[in-house]
Amino acid sequence: MNGDGGLARRIREAWYASPIHDWRLDGDTPEGLSVSLADPWPGDADAGREILEGAFPIDGQLVHVGADPWQAEGVTEDAIAILHRFEWLRDLRDLSGDAARRRARDLIEGWIGRFERWDRLAWRLDILACRLSSWVGTFGFFGESADEGFRDVVLASMARQHRHLIGALSGGPDGVARIEMLRGAIAVAVALGQNGDRLQALVDRLDAAVREQILPDGGHRSRSPRAQMTVLACLVDTRAALRAAGRESTGVLDDAIGRMTGVLRMLRHGDGGLALFNGGTEGAVWRIDSLLARTETKVKALGSASDTGFERLAAGRAVVVFDTGVPSQDDGMAHAGTLSFEVSAGKERLIVNCGAAPADPRWEAALRATAAHSTLVIDDTNSSEIDEDGAIGRCPTRVRLERWEADGAVWVEAEHDGYAESHGLTHRRRLYLAAGGDDLRGEDVLTYAGGPGARPSEAVIRFHLHPRVSASIVQSGAAALLRTASGAGWRLRSAGGALQLQDSVYFGDRGTLQRCQQLVLSTPVASVRVDGALTIKWALRREERRAG
Repeated sequence: MNGDGGLARRIREAWYASPIHDWRLDGDTPEGLSVSLADPWPGDADAGREILEGAFPIDGQLVHVGADPWQAEGVTEDAIAILHRFEWLRDLRDLSGDAARRRARDLIEGWIGRFERWDRLAWRLDILACRLSSWVGTFGFFGESADEGFRDVVLASMARQHRHLIGALSGGPDGVARIEMLRGAIAVAVALGQNGDRLQALVDRLDAAVREQILPDGGHRSRSPRAQMTVLACLVDTRAALRAAGRESTGVLDDAIGRMTGVLRMLRHGDGGLALFNGGTEGAVWRIDSLLARTETKVKALGSASDTGFERLAAGRAVVVFDTGVPSQDDGMAHAGTLSFEVSAGKERLIVNCGAAPADPRWEAALRATAAHSTLVIDDTNSSEIDEDGAIGRCPTRVRLERWEADGAVWVEAEHDGYAESHGLTHRRRLYLAAGGDDLRGEDVLTYAGGPGARPSEAVIRFHLHPRVSASIVQSGAAALLRTASGAGWRLRSAGGALQLQDSVYFGDRGTLQRCQQLVLSTPVASVRVDGALTIKWALRREERRAG
């Protein structure tokens, strides 16, 4: 996020909108692209067909914009921002054919006619950089067979946007957006044959951003699986662009790609999709597979990423991903989900977090709340305070972590102090996964840490269930039976409170709202200040299939 405040931003925007700045962007029109940088990422031909009909698939929603999306009404700003990135060009490319090619040209020409001068949204630096990368990467599809007049218009616009991007880098946003900006700036510099000091300066800036944002274990500082994937893809693209320019990739870039790959693999479930922490969705498995293939590394999934704050427990066909980190202050992505976890068995997800809804900001606050995660909540209070501007306020200042492995079994214990200020309590969670992967045990301990704070009343442990899992309460609330789509059965038992079955929501599949269920384990905790501690135990075990 920008740290120079609203006044500096308004001054910059006034300058960008001025005729003088617009005049400074003029220059010679490139005769063509000196280096071909074909976009390697797969598109979606079905999405391309929708685009031909005037509808764009955006974050799981089909958004109808008609023939001219740049004049569409009733479309959210987030959706328009995605259109301005032009990453959907690869969908038209994979559809192929004259109709797809003409549609691409019409949309590009229409955009240039409407947004050739600076615009607050269309020329936002991260959006602009992604658009440039998309135009360069798909130029062979839409531009090579076009008439000279169209190519000149596109190349002139590309050069103007690139000049603006280069000039605005120092005042641009931080975090993932900065990596995207530098990826785009380097791609256009390579494509236009600027293989000198300017390119080297951009590479040096990227190296500096990587050192700042990528943690020692390879995780992105945002702690977001979505951001992990986005940044890794940017670095892989940049390495390919440098190779195309006849330059060696930098050691910083190669090292980061290797380390980030291990963390990305760590954050995948058995179905190949991403775990739902700190924004984002499961992601398209084929896109994740494509990215991992292009990393050119055999790095395996990490078991522990203590710098980033995730633990992976894997045994048999079971995978548990456990959030053991302090919330990030980066890019407003952080959720109040400390010590939440997700469980999958083979290709079936069992226990999940609720995810994120990028296309529907009305859900943002609710989905970032602690209650939207499979963890413990005290008195319906977030373990990390989410301010009105989306920033993280009061939150855990530390997470203590221990991990043991023996004979194929894994124990992980983590403790956070996110409720120390508000309720005078710490929360410790211990997870044990047996070697066969069919026995997961949990222990949640609340400990009175002393000091002021509200007297706690109730602790609630939530187990959000994937939409393809059905549940029923048995044994008078002491247990619940879970049934997956394949017919596999699991039993969740509790000690220390009665289980209840409640409604929940799931946004993991492309950000689309799906109804699901959650198991809720409630326990009175008023006595914890007298007793000093309170322990709640639970276990999730696979049920044996009965013959016949």
